[in-house]
Amino acid sequence: MAFIAIGYKVRLGHEEEIAEIFAEGSFRRADSAEYRDEEGRSAGRNVSTGLFIEGELMTRVVQFEGDLRQIGRHMGGQQGVKEAERKLGPYLQVPRDTETVEGFQQYFQNALMTCVFQEFREERSAQLAAWTQRIAPGADEDEIGAVFERVQGEVLRKPAEDGDPLIASVAFVKDEHLVWAVQYDGEFDAVVRRLHADGLAPRTEGALRPFLAGARDAGQGLFGAAAMRRLQMLSADVPPAG
Repeated sequence: MAFIAIGYKVRLGHEEEIAEIFAEGSFRRADSAEYRDEEGRSAGRNVSTGLFIEGELMTRVVQFEGDLRQIGRHMGGQQGVKEAERKLGPYLQVPRDTETVEGFQQYFQNALMTCVFQEFREERSAQLAAWTQRIAPGADEDEIGAVFERVQGEVLRKPAEDGDPLIASVAFVKDEHLVWAVQYDGEFDAVVRRLHADGLAPRTEGALRPFLAGARDAGQGLFGAAAMRRLQMLSADVPPAG
């Protein structure tokens, strides 16, 4: 399994309208989590997805298994996705063509964020949370990835102790944005407490500070309760309501 993230720039001041597009009862789930190649052969599946927003950035984090090249093709053929894209159009900073499978594939490729770090304790579906920060001009994405590896890599490669909700950690970069996402069991507040209990979040914050634009003072914290707003959480292992 692996994670990818897709970044959208949206117009400020329309968070509630965008949230309504993806609200339960408004959004039509994909007909199937499984996707196939051009010859109809099984090519993998989406395991879970989380959609997040903060300011002008909306991010969809996707956990998948199989052939990455087929995800855009699969999603571009889903009627529910097309309906959501049409509704989202007026709120995007840059219009795009997602009416055709080919157009959606091109947009999907252009919108992919660069994954600079990912580490799993287990490969399975679970809850997702995300935070975002702006990157300073000229910041090197490889160096940002090295921060996550140095601070978090060894921790995530060790088996979880009893009661530890943290399952995975991933980080993505695109243009001026950094997104850090974690996968966890249980309640959001519990994973936030865990991230701070042994200093994992504060150590990550401190090491990232030279690469961030307008970073807050060290005492305020960059990663904590103020996560990106989660608009949607879908899992292939959980059937739709009703």
